Order: sequence, then C-alpha cells, then structure tokens
Amino acid sequence: MLFSRTAEYAIRAMTFLATQPPGKLTGAKAISSAEKIPMPFLWKILQTLAHRRLIRSFKGLHGGYELASPAGQIPLLAIVQAMNMVDPVNRCAMGLARCGEGPTCPLHDAWKDLRERAVAMLEQNTLADLARAAKRYRRPPRRRSGKRASSRR
Repeated sequence: MLFSRTAEYAIRAMTFLATQPPGKLTGAKAISSAEKIPMPFLWKILQTLAHRRLIRSFKGLHGGYELASPAGQIPLLAIVQAMNMVDPVNRCAMGLARCGEGPTCPLHDAWKDLRERAVAMLEQNTLADLARAAKRYRRPPRRRSGKRASSRR
C-alpha cells in the first residue's frame, strides 16, 4: 500500500464531495454512510482537511462540508500529503527511516522507479478525474423492460 487507510478515506470523502452539486453542503453522516467510513474516524479526517484548506466546514442546522477549490484544481497528491501519514516521495519499501540515494536496501532501485511513477500519477490526476470515474461506477443498474416474473408456489 502506498498510503495509509486515513489517506484512502480522505480521498474517498473528498471524491464524494466532488460528486455533489456545486454549492451543496454535505453532512458528515451522509459521507460516512455513502463511503462506509466510521464516523469518529471521518470527523478527524474532515477536521484535518478543513485545517489544510482542502474543504470548508459550515456549522449549524444547515451546515456541512464542501470543497474549498474546484475539484479540477485539487491533485490527489495534495490530499495524501495533507493527511501527513506517509510521504510517498521519501518512504522506504523496507521500512527504513528514509529512502535515500545509494545502496540502502535490496529493493531501492525498483522501489524508487515505482515511487516516482506513483507520485507523478497522484500529481497528474485530480479530484475531478476521480469524481467522474466515481459517477460512472455508481450508476444504478438498468432495469429490464417487460413484465416482472412472478414466482409460483
């Protein structure tokens, strides 16, 4: 895994917000329910995302959350880095404190290449890209036309 469960949940929560109509505030319960993220964990994630200015939080009866910037301006790398869980640029595949240049571990060369490609992918793909994909995957299945089959007893 390149990043933590916290970063994964943050990406999922922000993707859900990106699929909402512009100007709509979405409550934490709606995000938790849709994305199957435990509420106590989600509240901490949303607090961090708001502190990092990736989302805005509004309190009160009609409060909720929304993206702080258009989804197309938020690279996935910004979300991963905001969670401060794993720095994909410097993480060692073998768990050493820092992945540096030179013969540090047997996986260094292969991991360095993979890590650089992963970081490039996270920089190039935005939350808007994920939201478009999420909308395609969340479409309800088509119903068959015609009469419903009845069961016999």
